Amino acid sequence: MTILLVILIIGVIVYWKIPYSIHKKIFLDSMEKRLIHTKMTSAVCSSEEIDKLPEAMQRFCKYVGLEGTKKINAVRATFKNTKFIFDDQKEKVLDMNYDLWLFATPWYRSAFCMATMYGIPFEGQDYCTDNGTGGMKGYLGRSIKIFETCDTETYRAGLISWMVEGIILSPSFILSPYLKFEEMDRSHVKATITYNGITGTGIFTIAQDGAMTEFYSDERQIEMINGVKSRIGWRCEIDQYEMVDHLKIPQSVRSIKVYPDKEVVYFDASEIDIIYY
Repeated sequence: MTILLVILIIGVIVYWKIPYSIHKKIFLDSMEKRLIHTKMTSAVCSSEEIDKLPEAMQRFCKYVGLEGTKKINAVRATFKNTKFIFDDQKEKVLDMNYDLWLFATPWYRSAFCMATMYGIPFEGQDYCTDNGTGGMKGYLGRSIKIFETCDTETYRAGLISWMVEGIILSPSFILSPYLKFEEMDRSHVKATITYNGITGTGIFTIAQDGAMTEFYSDERQIEMINGVKSRIGWRCEIDQYEMVDHLKIPQSVRSIKVYPDKEVVYFDASEIDIIYY
């Protein structure tokens, strides 16, 4: 019995160490399939389109060098060795690899993450459906599903995430027909995304030189507080712009949950590889 138990434990450990993941394969196959069916365009970002944006967003477009560049159909961003907090209460930090795919038209967003929790592999996925719901699911040990949620609020969160991620990682997304902008002052622009009958809003902060430095929304994040689902603030901090395919793209992205009594940096990335399609 003891020998069988030892063999079983060794087998499980070996299984965990194998780099292959059936969940990651299914995810990548679905992204490749969606990419094949995406209508590609060779159009470029024109000055006429940029001039219709609020002045602060025009400064941003000039800062990143958007005019004359190709409109991106889809983007894949891989965040390596990202610091991630799975449980806000324990604030245990995981080293996570996060594989993000954004599609321009039609709208779509999905992501896959891989990490370890106490030596056990953890895999998670953000996804959305065609009927206006978004979901998150997680697997422990590559086999045990430990959670899955799918609802309209998660879909809204995906819309808002797409709006921020798309604009900072693939600036031509700023010209998307799903977005509307309203200038609040010289440094702040209210942004609204609408798709599939669902809307999400937030505020971008633009520095004097045109760099986008922050985004804030009180519509993206819902957490259980004292047993009640409550909206909390969500802030994305953006920094360290570098040239990527003739555009200035930030290499530091931090996502922060803003509770009434504290702030938690739960996603901190500074290694980002980007592929444009």
